[in-house]
Amino acid sequence: MKAGDAAVGLVACGTAWAVYLTKTRVDPFLSRRPFATVLGGGGGGGGRGHIVSSMALWKVVNVASYAMNVVSVSIPGRIDDQMAKEMKENKNNNSNKKDDDRDDDKNDEQDRTKNIRRNSKYRSLFTPAGYAFAIWGFIFTSEFVFVTRSSFFNTSDDTFAANATGFFALANVLQSAWCFTFRDWTEEPKRHWINAFVLGAEALALWMAKERVFEVNGSFSKESSFVSVPLRTHFAWIVCACGINLNTVVAKVGSASVQMFAAIGTAFAATAIGAYSSLRKGDAVTPLVFAWALYAIHKDGAHRAPPASPSKPDVDTKRAKSGGKVASTKNTSTNEIPSKTNTKLFTDIVRACACINAAFAACVAFFEFFAS
Repeated sequence: MKAGDAAVGLVACGTAWAVYLTKTRVDPFLSRRPFATVLGGGGGGGGRGHIVSSMALWKVVNVASYAMNVVSVSIPGRIDDQMAKEMKENKNNNSNKKDDDRDDDKNDEQDRTKNIRRNSKYRSLFTPAGYAFAIWGFIFTSEFVFVTRSSFFNTSDDTFAANATGFFALANVLQSAWCFTFRDWTEEPKRHWINAFVLGAEALALWMAKERVFEVNGSFSKESSFVSVPLRTHFAWIVCACGINLNTVVAKVGSASVQMFAAIGTAFAATAIGAYSSLRKGDAVTPLVFAWALYAIHKDGAHRAPPASPSKPDVDTKRAKSGGKVASTKNTSTNEIPSKTNTKLFTDIVRACACINAAFAACVAFFEFFAS
């Protein structure tokens, strides 16, 4: 077994163990003793004075896990960094071409947009337009406000934040693990699944964290907004990111029909979660994020093209290295790219799912406005 395969297995087992440990040990401990102090002192005689002048355990866990996540995300070299590089190169290539030199053929493998190239190995039907990833700015900023408010200021966030700490910390740990796996060494389909697996576990952790906030008073009240909105936004986007990673694997190994089934199924699953969140929980944020992501997928167009064939110098180099023999460079994946008709069908479906999620979010917001 190669070291990379062993590492994937270890990450998968570690992820499953972390979820189990948090559910059975960490979350019960923090929810039963949310104000256990580990730093500070003074206040005299225990009681509330001691709590105010000390750093509660759940606050330390929140700050430490969030900081670890920020540091992990800041380390360059992930696959999404390469995707961003491709988008930048695609934008620059298009801007450098004169209008009269451009081919109007819509099937041209080089996009006329700021998105990832159509012949990119990172593409699938479920690839969103580049602007969709801007939501990370809101997620990290809102979570910074949530962690800072609840940890260093006397606010009404304490109960909500303390209740969510166990699973919020788990989500940060798992996202840090994903930053380790989402790199070149897991590009092969037999390893790339680990990225979707870790993100799926993270989505579960964020779901449980937002449910812990909901349990405090049976709703996502305005008082819990500084805690619940970041968690709900992060949860919904991680569900979408898990779908993107999963469909990338399917695009590499599945037939065109399997790719269609996986992409449509992912869009339907997001819509079902959005419906449940809005109708049963009064949650407008989750379906709104789904609408954002699904519409970005529609805007991207879901078009793909066969990977570019190696240039003659590349072929000659490979032949020299292999003693005069070189594998055929004929593209064998052309038949595994969904037809334009099916691609158009998918983009229509994903646009409808985006509109449905937007409608769910609008309805919840409408009733919340008049209820208040």
